[in-house]
Amino acid sequence: MDNKDKIEGSLEEVVKDADVFIGVSVANALSQDMVKNMADNPIIFAMANPNPEIIPDDAKAAGARVVGTGRSDYPNQINNVLAFPGIFRGALEVEATHINEEMKKAAVEAIADLIDSSELNEDYCIPGPFDKRVAPSVARNVAKAAMESGVARIEVDPQDVYDKTMKLTDLQ
Repeated sequence: MDNKDKIEGSLEEVVKDADVFIGVSVANALSQDMVKNMADNPIIFAMANPNPEIIPDDAKAAGARVVGTGRSDYPNQINNVLAFPGIFRGALEVEATHINEEMKKAAVEAIADLIDSSELNEDYCIPGPFDKRVAPSVARNVAKAAMESGVARIEVDPQDVYDKTMKLTDLQ
C-alpha cells in the first residue's frame, strides 16, 4: 500500500478519491465528509486505540463499504492478538533463531486463508480473536516458513505443529 501519486497535504486532501484509508493516528481524525469524498465504497481501517479515527457506523453512513478497527466491540477487529500466539508457537516449535519477514507473511496468509469466499462480507473480512482455527493455522504456517527460509534449528512436520497447538490451546 502506498501513496503512489505522492499526494501531499492535509488528510482531507490526501484521502480524496482514495479507495482505502488505513489510519494509525488519533481518534476522530477522519470525518464523514472525508469518507464521502473518497472513491465509491471505500475500505476504512481505523486502527487508533482506544477510539478509532472514525466510528464504524459513521464511516458506513458516509459510504464506506468495509470498516475495521482495533476494537473488539466492532466487526472486523484487526489486532495483533490474532497473530502472536501462533507466531510464537510456530517459532518455538522449530527453535527459530529469529522471526523474519517470511514468517510474518506466512502468519498473514494463514489468517487470510481462514475466511472462505462464501463467508466473506462487509462485516466479516478477518477471523475473530476466539476463532479456534487461528493459532494452530498460524503456528503451522510460521513453522513451515521458518524451515523454508533457513532460520529453523530443527525440522518438524507442520501438521504436527498444528495438532500440538490445537491441544495446547485446549480448543478441541
